[in-house]
Amino acid sequence: MVRGVVQTLAVVGRVLEGFDEEGRPLWHDGMVVEEGRVVYLGPHPEERAGPGAKVVEVGEGVVLPGLTDSHAHLTSLGLALRTLDLRGVRSIKELKLRVAERAKELGVGEWVVGRGWDQELFEEGRWPTRWDLDEAAPANPVLLVRVCGHAAVANTLALSLAGITDSIPNPPGGSIERVGGKVTGVLKEAAVQLVYSAARKGGSEELVKEAEKAMLSHGVTCVHAMSVTSEELGALQNLARAGKLKLRVRAYLDPTVPEPKPESEGMLTVVGLKALADGSFGARTAALREPYSDDPGNSGVLLMDRDALVRELEKAKKAGLQLAAHAIGDKALEEVLAAAKASSTRLRIEHASLAPPDLLDELAGLGLWVSAQPRFVTSDWWIVSRLGRERARWVYPFRSFLERGVGLSFSSDAPVEPCNPFEGVYAAVTRGSPDGLEIAKLTAGEALTTAEALRCYTETAPKLLGERLGRLSVGYPADFVIVDRDPLSAPPPELRRVHVLATYVGGEPMYTTAVK
Repeated sequence: MVRGVVQTLAVVGRVLEGFDEEGRPLWHDGMVVEEGRVVYLGPHPEERAGPGAKVVEVGEGVVLPGLTDSHAHLTSLGLALRTLDLRGVRSIKELKLRVAERAKELGVGEWVVGRGWDQELFEEGRWPTRWDLDEAAPANPVLLVRVCGHAAVANTLALSLAGITDSIPNPPGGSIERVGGKVTGVLKEAAVQLVYSAARKGGSEELVKEAEKAMLSHGVTCVHAMSVTSEELGALQNLARAGKLKLRVRAYLDPTVPEPKPESEGMLTVVGLKALADGSFGARTAALREPYSDDPGNSGVLLMDRDALVRELEKAKKAGLQLAAHAIGDKALEEVLAAAKASSTRLRIEHASLAPPDLLDELAGLGLWVSAQPRFVTSDWWIVSRLGRERARWVYPFRSFLERGVGLSFSSDAPVEPCNPFEGVYAAVTRGSPDGLEIAKLTAGEALTTAEALRCYTETAPKLLGERLGRLSVGYPADFVIVDRDPLSAPPPELRRVHVLATYVGGEPMYTTAVK
């Protein structure tokens, strides 16, 4: 279909409109779409649509409302899709082998960029260093980002190209690890960007295209793009003006973007600013009230205290934008909540990964929204040893959020986690029980039903911005997904196997496989 051409669709098959006030699914036997919006729900849609309508046969599959990923990083995802996948690597020896193979494929001087390694899996029991990478690829700049995105390791050539020397000071909000005064190549928080920026210069439009292609293939029709830099914003604006954005993008700008302001063009809307209050559990940089159980001398890194966050809130308010505050550890969450109480400006909280009862109650009392990442439950398999059993009981407390009336939306934080929402639904429902994870037993009471998890990807996510998306009610935009089975009746272990057959945005097919 040519973009902008009005076409009537008659969708024949089971259609999930959304959920009623009690959370019960509303099913229909068909749907008619005109001018990009739903105009009819019920039986015999082909008769209601009339002659000339395009008939979409759903067959044994079902139609779901389009899914919103309320926290992802588009150019980082696009780059990750092009880079070395290091998830599951079990040793530094294997890591070096993979790097050497990629360097040989690319040729001398080309950047080798990888992502997904986790030192907790390495048989050597340590972090990799620049010297490890120098041995693997001395003639190529190498940057390997940890799975969480909050730490990385770079080789000597990459450090040199980024201007990092033994004498360079730590950047604000980041650290460059040194041993005996020598840079080891391990970078944390803002220091990662020093090398990452050098590795990804240029090509942002192509990276966005790669990312949206992947998201559409998994049924995502709207994404809240986080930490959008000036370069990425320019790429998004160019694509939007040319009518080449295929999914709806809601951009939250990086603090480095000058003169931020709300704007909207085509599928792109600039809606907010992003602020980082701390780091991640994986890098032990998430800010905690008490030290890490497996690192007693470390309580993480508080990147912004309440006063700094109040200033960011006022900056966002002045610009007419919403602030999205990243807070993973309980200390960071405490500071964000204190800032929210001190300011008249509302904000949304990204992650809120460790939320004990006192902070849960404050969240509810302030009426704040949380954008959480359910797949963290299964990927952070080491979380009990990192935080101890008492604190780990309150990680990713999805049921507690809902019971207290906290607005909850789900997301991937891609490329930290795969951008497949059904992986997230699986994690929210099972808590890793089929995988034998200790956290599943400790937090079994925080598991959601499939309907609740699906609502966090459909109806509730758009409410963060007050948008009429996430349902297929009459009058709503026809953003919908055709999947091969009904996830609401699928056994929990099979939820991650739900397969997307087609994705439509505004009534236009943006991704299709075997749908007629």
